[in-house]
Amino acid sequence: MSDEWLDAPWAKAVMCCIADPAADLDFTIAHGWPEWMPLDIALAEPFTRIKLGRWLLRGQSDQPSAIISACAARRSRLAFLPGQDAVRLMRLAGAWVGASGLTGLIRTSDIAAVRAALGEEAVAFAPQAALLPRPTAALMSAIGACDIPTAPSALLHCGAAIFGLAIGGIPQMLRTRLRLRRPAPLWAAAVDACRDDSAGEDAFNAMRRLVRKRIPKWSHWFS
Repeated sequence: MSDEWLDAPWAKAVMCCIADPAADLDFTIAHGWPEWMPLDIALAEPFTRIKLGRWLLRGQSDQPSAIISACAARRSRLAFLPGQDAVRLMRLAGAWVGASGLTGLIRTSDIAAVRAALGEEAVAFAPQAALLPRPTAALMSAIGACDIPTAPSALLHCGAAIFGLAIGGIPQMLRTRLRLRRPAPLWAAAVDACRDDSAGEDAFNAMRRLVRKRIPKWSHWFS
């Protein structure tokens, strides 16, 4: 394995993913962790958090080289985004899928339900999302949504599935690490969609459009 990747702008994120998989842990995943070491304390202490990560991944054949190799594909680098930024993209993707319905909401209860599921930013983004190219039939089929869902939770699930499809096929040990993130159900939906599919490029291009909405420091990973 060449060390050239160490000079890449995403190298730090890759090393953190390998060494510190519990950094963004969903507490519901850590069953059996000793009661004398509360999880919030364990997560606050870097050395203990790394031990927690190893404990969560116990029994697995850990091959960092496979995770490093995954970065050769631009799409796979989505897997190394900061957890909160990735979830933000999933929410925006959900708003993109359901934009036509979201812009027509009138009842306060409906708007509140969408805001609770997708967040305030996604609700505000819906009118802009309606002007973007609509998801193709192939993309909707690839994420298992033949029709545009109306339930906010279903839209969020679609956003997670599009994010996972955009990542594409990744090594099992990287999938496992992503499943540890919070909120676990959302990441499970994303990981379940991580596969090589003909609609994957459409999903990735959609993610790049959403990234341009607010240019983060990691946006040049995909140039």
